[in-house]
Amino acid sequence: MIIDKERKGISTFIATLLLMVLAVSAGVVIHAYMIGYVGGFGGPLTLGSISVDAWTLTEDTATSATDYYLTAHLRNTGKTTFKIDIVYVNGLEEIRFTPADFTLTEGGVDDLVITGGFEGSKTYEIKLIGVDNTQLILQVKK
Repeated sequence: MIIDKERKGISTFIATLLLMVLAVSAGVVIHAYMIGYVGGFGGPLTLGSISVDAWTLTEDTATSATDYYLTAHLRNTGKTTFKIDIVYVNGLEEIRFTPADFTLTEGGVDDLVITGGFEGSKTYEIKLIGVDNTQLILQVKK
């Protein structure tokens, strides 16, 4: 039986190189999966998250007509401060809300009052848009 000393297996250099490529590619796949699962690191462009705990349409006794004003109890469930930029009522820009510089810090709760022109037995779509483009749509009916 003759053993050929010239035949060799794969060199240790190529084997090491293949293992390194395998380890790096596995790391990239795991990193991409975890960033998608966890949601990234967040940053200045992270949108807020606002929820409505309760709302009421209350008759405005200061006017002679049967107008109502809307009080919405809002909660900031996001990781950034939320400040209202524009309020739309049925697609029309409505700027009458108090306080005028409505801001909620992270985890904060407060009441937002929108006045003028609400009538009973009608459905209204209220759309709140924050300065960071966070949006909340609320439908109310008395």
